[in-house]
Amino acid sequence: MRKRTEKSYLVAIPIPALDRRGRPLAAVLIAEWTRRAMDELTSCFGGATPVPAPGTNVVFGPDGEAQVLYEGGQTLILAACDSRDQFLEHRGRIDVLAEQMADALDQYAVFVLACPSDSFLVEDVLPGGE
Repeated sequence: MRKRTEKSYLVAIPIPALDRRGRPLAAVLIAEWTRRAMDELTSCFGGATPVPAPGTNVVFGPDGEAQVLYEGGQTLILAACDSRDQFLEHRGRIDVLAEQMADALDQYAVFVLACPSDSFLVEDVLPGGE
């Protein structure tokens, strides 16, 4: 038997593949921060999923001029929670993670997306459970 649980808030953190100057980050560093983000969101909300998410970012060259770069190796870590209030309960932890990631991966900014969602979870009902 399965049950459906509404998850009305989505939280996502992209893990970059390039530093603030457009240089590729080491694969081991990307893997470490992917794991750390997944661990933190799992601890906060019960689970997280990595999704390849190529994107574009603005980086600044040595002359200070902005350049738009395609970031093919980026990964998006997704989690869903029950409510905005649940997200806000853990926002401080996520903020600390984002600041640490910005420093470790030499980022100008780290984007944390948190928004209302019509997501839901379909899961097995354990014997003796609901």
